[in-house]
Amino acid sequence: MPKDPRSHRLEGRLTVLHRKLSHFYAVSEAVERALVELCTREVRFERQQAIVEAGEAYQAVYLLAEGWVTRFKLLPTGDRQIINFALPGDFVCFNATLFSKADHFLTAKTPVRAYAIEKNPFGKLLALDPALAVALTWANAHEEALLAERLASLGRRTARERVAHLFCELWRRLHLIELTDNDRFPLPITQEDLADTLGLSAVHVNRTLRQLRNEGLIELGTNHVRVLSMRGLEQAAGFEDGYLHFTEVGQLR
Repeated sequence: MPKDPRSHRLEGRLTVLHRKLSHFYAVSEAVERALVELCTREVRFERQQAIVEAGEAYQAVYLLAEGWVTRFKLLPTGDRQIINFALPGDFVCFNATLFSKADHFLTAKTPVRAYAIEKNPFGKLLALDPALAVALTWANAHEEALLAERLASLGRRTARERVAHLFCELWRRLHLIELTDNDRFPLPITQEDLADTLGLSAVHVNRTLRQLRNEGLIELGTNHVRVLSMRGLEQAAGFEDGYLHFTEVGQLR
């Protein structure tokens, strides 16, 4: 099918977002134009650099173009609970349009390139452009779905199911934006990060990863995972991807 020429400007600057939206939403010329006009100020964050801290005033909404961002809470004990990982094509600080201060921390897990969008113009544009509001609301609705699944993992899933489910979820999200390589997906996070995401100890995570590897489901590399059997990994996790609401994601078997 020939490529719609109207997508050229959007893809040129916001390729990953276009990939993500196009699986759900026919990006109109008006939405394309609005997004291009919004995303003019490029910013970069170094690895481990704070984007916003809990209690700080939001400065902007950010659209990730490259890199991973960790969303997390710090408990009074100093323990960390990772909420999830924001990937290219995701917005962070989206709540800046509604709330003045952040209630969690956002830190660059890898070097990050993003577009900073001033929160007041962003909010006004959403109010004036219903089509853009629908597109971006869908793009951010995954946040709630991801949180619901994480809660189910923390409350009811075994360690094996938690790790397998997170890997299935990350593969789906990365595949949608064309950042998987056949049966491999990038994983620039540590076992401690996995532990803080899944409510496990680092020792338990290590044991579980070894179990999945011994079962012939995954192969661990440097900053990546190779999925040897997606069907087997899905079965281990009890994974169903309907909560992600992706309509045209190819299946790996």
